[in-house]
Amino acid sequence: MKLFSKWLTAGLCFASIAGLSSCNDDNSNVYVDVDGQAPTMDLSKTEAWIEGGRDFVLKGTLTDNDGIAAVDIVCHNLLVNKRIDLLAINDGEAPTTYELSYRIQTKEHIPQANDYTVNVTVTDVGGRTTSMQVPVRLDGDITAPVFTVAPDAEMGVLTKPGEATSFDLEFALSDNVGIDFVEVALEERIESDSEGETDYTYVPVDGYPQRFDVNSKVFNYSEPVNFPDDQARVLRATITACDKEANEAAHITEMVSIITLQPLTENFKLWLCDVENQEEMSSDIFGVPMLIDNVGPYEYAARYYNEKAGTGVFFVGQKGGFGPICFGPLKNDKNTLGDAYKEVDRIILDKAGVYYLIKFNTLDRTYDVSTYTIAEAIDPIMHMHYGEDDMNTWWETNNMDDIWWQRFVIGPAGSPGDVEGNEMEQDPNNKHIYIKEGWKLSAGQMNFAIQAWHSHGWWNFESWRVDNSEDPDKFMYYGNYHPDTPHYQNNADYFDYKYGDAAYMEYAFPNNPVFDLSKWGDESYRKNYVPDNWAKPTVREAGTYKLIFDAHLERAKLIPEN
Repeated sequence: MKLFSKWLTAGLCFASIAGLSSCNDDNSNVYVDVDGQAPTMDLSKTEAWIEGGRDFVLKGTLTDNDGIAAVDIVCHNLLVNKRIDLLAINDGEAPTTYELSYRIQTKEHIPQANDYTVNVTVTDVGGRTTSMQVPVRLDGDITAPVFTVAPDAEMGVLTKPGEATSFDLEFALSDNVGIDFVEVALEERIESDSEGETDYTYVPVDGYPQRFDVNSKVFNYSEPVNFPDDQARVLRATITACDKEANEAAHITEMVSIITLQPLTENFKLWLCDVENQEEMSSDIFGVPMLIDNVGPYEYAARYYNEKAGTGVFFVGQKGGFGPICFGPLKNDKNTLGDAYKEVDRIILDKAGVYYLIKFNTLDRTYDVSTYTIAEAIDPIMHMHYGEDDMNTWWETNNMDDIWWQRFVIGPAGSPGDVEGNEMEQDPNNKHIYIKEGWKLSAGQMNFAIQAWHSHGWWNFESWRVDNSEDPDKFMYYGNYHPDTPHYQNNADYFDYKYGDAAYMEYAFPNNPVFDLSKWGDESYRKNYVPDNWAKPTVREAGTYKLIFDAHLERAKLIPEN
């Protein structure tokens, strides 16, 4: 920084005096010059091609050895008329270098195809100026294409003995301005042995790669992939989409999916799907579709709360789309399950306000549908009174008359104190369901557990953990077993419901098939059944979301709020 003093004169300017090169018109102020040159301006850091409705940032480096007095930024069409008075900002001191970063909001109603000119003028303390015009375009594309339907990172395809293998590779893309091209590469993994070690190479499948010039905001792809036999294979699909500024890496979207062609196994992961279109399967942060329980070899049990009559469901083998694996009633034989999306219908749930239990076998293709009431459903906190003083602060049972009771509520939180003000509401129509609406989330990774509030931060009164932090499917009860109290009965019925089936325990927990409720208070024992994983999904787009948690199903979903 450099201080410039005003020199009073008696009406004369002495050009011969060192350091005095100019005086103002009324002979009242004189500035000391260093080189007497006009300012220089470098605005090369400015990104002047942007999307309309986004902020435009004027960036650059301004220099002047005599000192910069002010910067004027003017563009009437963008409603900008700004003076940055550096002398006033810095109490009479003027910088010789100034890093300009001025944000201009481009309103969405301003035509995007037009060119605009921002006039920038830099004035030094001697009154010398340098001006530059910055042309701004509002028809740029700085957001890469996004998948609205996407193959999973790992997918399975069922092969059948003696039959050719065929499946549809499907995806959909959108871009807010326009997609330039899409490329689909499909390769088969080939194993080779080298010095006793297995190595893998990938060779293109016939007909690939495929390239499509799009010139549209949306692109849908559904093409059959055919093999003449039932051979097991591993494929690698690489999908690349570029918007119209495809020469820049920031405008390229790419995903890789490993597709395994194999016979039916006893433990394929399957999800219950109740949405009408595949785009809804990709719009959630987690929870859509809903993972179901594999309870025995080829045996599954899908529990579902049917809020309204007429819901149609089937069971998919991937979270990103309806196919290739999709179990549902065959179109030509409603009593038998098929496994391909184009061959099956949905199971129609015609009773509202009840829980459905759908048991099925993927090997013999049989299924059974039954219902049970909300009152018959069991969850670990069903005997407590939500919103009332039902939390036993110190977990005391010897002197029940002196217990310090606190208000019992749950919510998503990074610590127990975070629950206050972040509580979920209990669904008035189903006491097992808790909802948080209007949850404003920023883009980025989350970190939370569903947890009861406690004034002293006591974590395990009532809490839930997840099976997979980054992509949670199950929200499993991690909280305490509690005895009978004057406020509520104990929750031993939940533990019997969850861990009381000997055949299921032998299959699901072969290393710990015999459950002992008396040991549940020991966290090292508890972790044999529920890992201590917090939910850490990634929010792709900032916005307002709704969290819906069913304590009976131990499933939650976080979806955009309309």
